[in-house]
Amino acid sequence: MRRIAFYSYDEHGLGHVRRSIAIAHALSAAEPVSILLIAGAREAALFRLPEGTDTLALPAPGTDFNGVRRGPSIGLDMAGTVRMRARTLRSALARYRPDVLIVDRLPLGVYDELAASLGLLREMGTRLVLGLRDVLDDPDYVRAEWDRAGALGVLRRSYDAVWVYGDPRVFDPADEYDLPADVREMVRYTGYLDRHATGRPTRADLAARRRELDLPDGRIALCVLGGGEDGDRLAAAFGRAELPAGATGVVVAGPFMADDDRDALHALAEGRDDLRVLDFVPDGDALVALADDVVAMGGYNTVCEVLASGTRALVVPRAEPHREQLIRARRLQDMGALDVLEPQRLSAAALSAWLAAGDGARATARPRIDMGGLRRIPRLLEELLARPAAPLRERGASTPTRRFTRTTAPAPATSTGSGSA
Repeated sequence: MRRIAFYSYDEHGLGHVRRSIAIAHALSAAEPVSILLIAGAREAALFRLPEGTDTLALPAPGTDFNGVRRGPSIGLDMAGTVRMRARTLRSALARYRPDVLIVDRLPLGVYDELAASLGLLREMGTRLVLGLRDVLDDPDYVRAEWDRAGALGVLRRSYDAVWVYGDPRVFDPADEYDLPADVREMVRYTGYLDRHATGRPTRADLAARRRELDLPDGRIALCVLGGGEDGDRLAAAFGRAELPAGATGVVVAGPFMADDDRDALHALAEGRDDLRVLDFVPDGDALVALADDVVAMGGYNTVCEVLASGTRALVVPRAEPHREQLIRARRLQDMGALDVLEPQRLSAAALSAWLAAGDGARATARPRIDMGGLRRIPRLLEELLARPAAPLRERGASTPTRRFTRTTAPAPATSTGSGSA
């Protein structure tokens, strides 16, 4: 049985771990496999894992990726926590001996904690894949950060393939980020990840889900905020928006919304008979398919759910400190796939006007966007394993490690791309 390990960036949000779990389900459905998911404990515990999957949770640093204190930790300073994470990671990979390690977004891992394991993985014959969402950030920012972090050198020395979870007709990282020719040869485009690629929910399925969530009949206007960490402005505006006659508004707060913001949102709903608040649902894709209108932030997973469902959608993207959501939303708006409300124009009145302009009908002229990622990835895995592994001496026996000596979190510049999912 093949052994597949996933390293999923766990600093904030649900996007990275959700993407890894979706791919794990696709690989598990294609053939029996053993899967080790390395991710944050609180994120992985929220979702159903495929059969044959176990998890490894690394100790969480006491500050988030931006250096802000985020709650109880194990009592070590940042440098000590990172050393513990790196040693745990190396020990686990040495014992598990994966055939393939799929690394989400960061070639060296968060805080460069994968660096100490890369030489060992090459010695064991493990194939390394870097998985990238379609858009990382503004191209100038990404190119500068890759240069500073030596990301291209890491890819050349240690990786076998780069899988881009997107359609290059929407955004082509190889062109946008000026990847050199030898690195472009490693790139494979999977298409976007549609979790219902093997079968869409039936009307009976959606009706059953509506009953389970105790939602009334009629038009559903849905507001989704990803993990909810920074969705308070959108949630508050939606909670005050005027809904079309007969419509019910549903807000999914997300598990990481601040308690004060969550309480304020519930208070808004208590004052209206046409607004419901769900703290969290693990099957956001099914809820998007159930809705008639979706108002959402512009994270990768949410956009995939919108594109796959065909639901009329208005995206209010995050624009700072990173521009990933804004870039993606604008590209898709230019293609006619969805509508965009620039974040500086967000208001209850703007949301009311957009909701009033629709009739709850599904879009009928959506552009053709490749949503076949979860069907294509098992074939890409076969392609990867069919090729002989490059001899260790050709790729370098080890990857230089930038010693971590700071006691506060490094800026996002140490990693490939932005911190959002």
